[in-house]
Amino acid sequence: MNKHKQWEELLGQSPFMQPRFNERLKKEIICKSKEKPVSKFYGYRFRAIIALIIICVGTLFITDSAAIFTKRNDELAPRISFQTEAVRTEYKVKGKALFQVFPDPALIAGAQYGYMIHFTQPFETFSGKSISIRAYHLGVGKQVTVVAPVKITEPSPGYKSLDRFVTRFGLPFGGTWRFEVDLNERFYGDFVLKIKEPAPWTESGTFDLPYEGVDGLSHKYVLIGEEGKVGFLIGPYQNENGELLDKQPIIAGKRNKYMWFFWGTKEELTGGLSIMALKEGTNREIDIFRTFTGPWNTQDSRTPTSMVFPEEGMWRVNAYIGNLLFGSITVQVQPQN
Repeated sequence: MNKHKQWEELLGQSPFMQPRFNERLKKEIICKSKEKPVSKFYGYRFRAIIALIIICVGTLFITDSAAIFTKRNDELAPRISFQTEAVRTEYKVKGKALFQVFPDPALIAGAQYGYMIHFTQPFETFSGKSISIRAYHLGVGKQVTVVAPVKITEPSPGYKSLDRFVTRFGLPFGGTWRFEVDLNERFYGDFVLKIKEPAPWTESGTFDLPYEGVDGLSHKYVLIGEEGKVGFLIGPYQNENGELLDKQPIIAGKRNKYMWFFWGTKEELTGGLSIMALKEGTNREIDIFRTFTGPWNTQDSRTPTSMVFPEEGMWRVNAYIGNLLFGSITVQVQPQN
């Protein structure tokens, strides 16, 4: 028992030769107790910031890596540029031309013109695939399909490949445009053209559209636009004096109903219709009519619309079916009386 008692007494003694809790240690503990403890919240927030930085850096690395490894035709995927580019009618890869484009020398905005593209690769490159062309305005960023997908089934007449791929389209307004040629909806190449504006603008011509009336007699509509392509009805018109005129004036600020007519294939006329307009001297289109259904009809395509032009002057009216620019019409808008 005495041995156990001595052992307990030894356990109760300090293991240090001198007392550890002295006056100096006491003062240090008191000073520490007066300091403001660091909140766990700040620790958590610091770790969250570090994690966010790591995620951002990783995302940038992945994005850059994707851009590097998704090159097409040894070039980076084309991006829409809002800067001026030099005119270029040829597209090359590693110094070798894939194609060259020859536009109509009289090319201007607001009308249909022909383009001939000389492709250099063998016909097997294109056989059974579709070619389409998209246009990007390098000033305002306008995007429009100018050539809907065309399936290639045979070479150019008289040639072994697509030495003379001919197409025809218009541009809604002038400026520098980049045209991207797609093969099966994948980028194949591009070219850049400067499109001029007619100076001055002139109103589109009119043409007659015969029809048989309820009286069994032959009558005619008067349309403004491009015969056999697109136009809208402006006559015959009986004015307030009872005079029968071929053409009804278009008045600024006055909303009116207009019947539009389109001629083309069913594929060309499938999609929502939007009518945009821009005034002479500008390149900003305004939306004056839109419908979510296509104007297709079994005989021809006709669509009633309601349009108003905010100001007098010369206006170019651009008709889009889907994203395809189908045609442009220039009209004179008269001032209000």
